[in-house]
Parts: sequence; C-alpha cells; structure tokens
Amino acid sequence: MSVFGKIALGWALCLALLASPDLANAASNSPTIVIPQRNSGPTVCDARGCFGFGPQQWYRPPGYAIPNPPPQLNNRNRFERPRVYIPPRNNYVPPKTNYPAPVNNRTRHQIWCSERYRTYNPGTNLYTTLHHGFQACRSPYY
Repeated sequence: MSVFGKIALGWALCLALLASPDLANAASNSPTIVIPQRNSGPTVCDARGCFGFGPQQWYRPPGYAIPNPPPQLNNRNRFERPRVYIPPRNNYVPPKTNYPAPVNNRTRHQIWCSERYRTYNPGTNLYTTLHHGFQACRSPYY
C-alpha cells in the first residue's frame, strides 16, 4: 500500500469514529479541572521571604504579595517566634591548648641566625640572599 493510501485510510477511520454519536459527545464534553487551594499549611515570613508549608510547599521573596496572609493573634504574628526554643549551651568549655611557642624551642644557632638574617628560616636553616638565592646559615654555635 502506498503512502497516500495509508493517509486516505487513516482519514476514513477518523471520520467514521467521529460520526458515531457517543464519541462526538465525549469529545465535546471535556472534563473540568479542579485546582485545589494553594495554602493549606502554615506560613512563615521573615527577612528572607515567606515560606508556605503543607501538601504543596512554596516560597515568595521579600516584596511579593503573600497568597494568604498569616494568621494574626492580638495584632501579633503567630509565626514571629518559634514554638520550640532551644537555649544555648552554657556547659561547653573549649579544650585547653597548651602549645609551646616555637621561640622557646630554638637553639642558640637559630637565635643567632634569625637576629642576623631577616629572611632566615629555622626549619630549613636557609636565608634568602639578593643575588645567590638561598644560602645556609653558618653561626659560631653551629
């Protein structure tokens, strides 16, 4: 069967189906769409915006209108303070760190080199020179 024959057969079947009264009636009566209410849970507003909770969560940045205003109690917003308040821990004491200063562990050689050369590194026993890169420090205590 050619392509045009398939197209003609498809149109014939389509017209035959639409001619029957049941399908034509079903096509004209489309189902109605019911949109549920958007805000069915609590709303929390703060400096970051408004957050809605419930089956569908939503967010509005600051400055946008709230879909439904939050409930008010005696002209105070119910969501201003949280229901659960966790006080800060006062029993935390940071561990004592008693690290000896590296100055106390230096040898007389390292002290002499650091006083003589400003760029002296006691870990590598080198100091920086202007023209020769790095050189080892040689002290009378070495």
